[in-house]
Amino acid sequence: MKKIKLNYKSSKYFGFFGFFGFGGFGYFVNHNVSNLFLFCFFSFFSYFIMGKLAKEMPDERFIENSAKARSKALTISLLALFVVGFCSSYSFIPKEVIVLISVIGWVATILAYAFLFCYYEKH
Repeated sequence: MKKIKLNYKSSKYFGFFGFFGFGGFGYFVNHNVSNLFLFCFFSFFSYFIMGKLAKEMPDERFIENSAKARSKALTISLLALFVVGFCSSYSFIPKEVIVLISVIGWVATILAYAFLFCYYEKH
């Protein structure tokens, strides 16, 4: 299987997919729960942050900072997974809340990784 490598020129425009996340507000018009998953597109905004750092050649410091950022961002996803599991056991919590917690956990994990990685690279 051939590995596809994205270069900076092609991946810097992926951040614009984040604007599809505003389609999630359509839930408040038609109350379709599947519209809430459109909020996941907000995680594409991380390409605006990571695009600047993608031009650099990965070295030992780059790999170490990436590992530190991943380990801290993982706690957000684990916390969201715990809250979803805890909330889904109660019948009085609506499914919309569970979907929103899942989406917020997803977006927060991706964006936290991008912000933390950028922070570690600068400091």
